[in-house]
Amino acid sequence: MSAKPVLLLFSFSLLAGCGARYDDAAVLEGQGRYALAAEKYKAFAFKRPADPDAPRALQAAAELYAVKLGVCRESKPLLERLARSYPEYRLPEDVFRRIFVCPDYFPAGPGLKWTYGDSQTLGRNARTEVQVTDHTSRGAVIKSVFYAGRTLVSSQKKTYRFSALDFLERQGAYDTLALSYPLEAGKTWTSAGPEGRLTFKVEAAGLKVKVQAGEFQDCVKISRRAAGNPSWISEYYAPWTGKVLTAVAGPGYENRVTELLSYEEKK
Repeated sequence: MSAKPVLLLFSFSLLAGCGARYDDAAVLEGQGRYALAAEKYKAFAFKRPADPDAPRALQAAAELYAVKLGVCRESKPLLERLARSYPEYRLPEDVFRRIFVCPDYFPAGPGLKWTYGDSQTLGRNARTEVQVTDHTSRGAVIKSVFYAGRTLVSSQKKTYRFSALDFLERQGAYDTLALSYPLEAGKTWTSAGPEGRLTFKVEAAGLKVKVQAGEFQDCVKISRRAAGNPSWISEYYAPWTGKVLTAVAGPGYENRVTELLSYEEKK
């Protein structure tokens, strides 16, 4: 780590520790000063563990680190402290998930839009526009529109939702377990989909993936294998962005098929 981030974090810590108060942290959060607000919440909870607002401060700090700042290594220890020191304090399931699923490899918030294209022509031959059309605390409806050149070919809708830490894709009669958090290299799970019985495996984590939309760090590679099929699908997910690359693979080969062309977060 360079000297500048260390000095910046040290400065935040000094400021946060001086007369830490819950209300001060709340004001900073309201001003959009998330890093300093998180440090203030944390300092307050650590210095005044018996205060009735201490568990709420731990929750607020963890949520800021995870959701607003994407600093997962800071949020999870606070959740662990919250569970250990305040066992009676109950986080709503959606709040716990929002903090613990960090990084989020398939954000499905309102207004998000992804555009994919075939890797060979970068979308000139084939393009898919994917957009979140409806969103609730339980899940999201995502519409995909397929084009061949400029011709509209088809469209479909899928519903995505969480069950505990499992991210499910609903298509037709199937609830396919698409992502099972935490996503760690070597992890496997089974599910079912339109193609039959499926086996998923996190083949690798911490990857750097370059596609038309840019270069993405800390990606995970997940294989999706249908029973009895000699080939499989490899999907690459980037934190806070979602799927960035899809490939067809088999023994000794992997061919890029589609990749992310652009990603939008509409307000």
